[in-house]
Amino acid sequence: MEEKQITELLEKYKNGLLDDREKAILESWYLQQADNSPHEISDDDLNHNLEYIAAGLPLKYQKPEYQLWKRVGSAAAILLMAGLGYYFFRPEQLTITTPVVKMQDVSPGANKAVLTLGNGKKISITDAKDGELASQAGISIKKTADGQLVYSVDDVDNAGKNPVFNTIETPRGGQYQIVLPDGTKVWLNAASSLKFPASFSGLASRKVELNGEAYLEVAKDKTHPFIVKTPQQEVEVLGTHFNVNTYSDEDAIKTTLLEGAVLVHLEGQKDIRLVPGQQSAIRKASPATVSVVDVNEAIAWKKGNFEFNNENVYQIMRKVARWYDVQVIYEGEIPLSTMEGTMSRFQNVSKILDIMQSTGLVKFRIEGRKIYVSKI
Repeated sequence: MEEKQITELLEKYKNGLLDDREKAILESWYLQQADNSPHEISDDDLNHNLEYIAAGLPLKYQKPEYQLWKRVGSAAAILLMAGLGYYFFRPEQLTITTPVVKMQDVSPGANKAVLTLGNGKKISITDAKDGELASQAGISIKKTADGQLVYSVDDVDNAGKNPVFNTIETPRGGQYQIVLPDGTKVWLNAASSLKFPASFSGLASRKVELNGEAYLEVAKDKTHPFIVKTPQQEVEVLGTHFNVNTYSDEDAIKTTLLEGAVLVHLEGQKDIRLVPGQQSAIRKASPATVSVVDVNEAIAWKKGNFEFNNENVYQIMRKVARWYDVQVIYEGEIPLSTMEGTMSRFQNVSKILDIMQSTGLVKFRIEGRKIYVSKI
């Protein structure tokens, strides 16, 4: 089977668009690749591995490995290979614990969004069929077969007369990708919204408003700056790749630059110019800071992963709650020890919690859409 066809099937798998026939083809291909492995592959492992490699496209097949590695460097982290995914956590050793208690498991998030047109009409993109969804002021809005929302200008003269604003919103447990009229690509994380003009024609700048988190690949246009307005800041670019995290329950608003250059305009503070590999952070009652970071950590969600870097249980569970649309309830005092790890977002929540529980720090109980956390 051609690599191109497999890549297309994996991309559809990642977006939850495979039909039964296509899934059977993909599973057959995976099992053929795994024939040389000395390990039996269960249905759960097969599903997990497909989800993981789909999240990391383009793929190169690796044989499943099941090993427990010892300390890694000075951090004394533990690396656990599981299927094609990998996990690594502190403290210094993993302990064997009973599985997470679950009365009902919770499935991962998926492509879900609602589009609000300029006239107030709401369209559930999740339920809409592929093809044209709406037409307004010279602009057509289409949903593609791979689950993207694409704006295109049909009538340039009409599109620039009276600006019409649309808003796309993802719920908790949802994500979505949209291509704006200028060709800018936007990936929205869970519990996020983007307000934007249906056409940038006739406007001096391309200004959008973001709440939540998004990764943007901005189309180049030197004469029309692209501006992302968020609480407490505006990010101005000409053409670049960057991530903005504005969740109100996080400790800072973070802008991470991957490519190009951005100018961060702050309220009451000096503007910040970022270069690739830098991240600005705005915290309450504190001056903004700039630091060099691992940009892959900032966009792990866009690639289909959770990536935790020296984060405590509260910080990790905020991400889990948004993606799985669950309520987290803490029982008693919870250790503030930090963990490190990378895991696929495309697996049931119990698998994430099992790995965290194996650190010996906390234990979990799932009841419906509530996750109870307590000290071991």
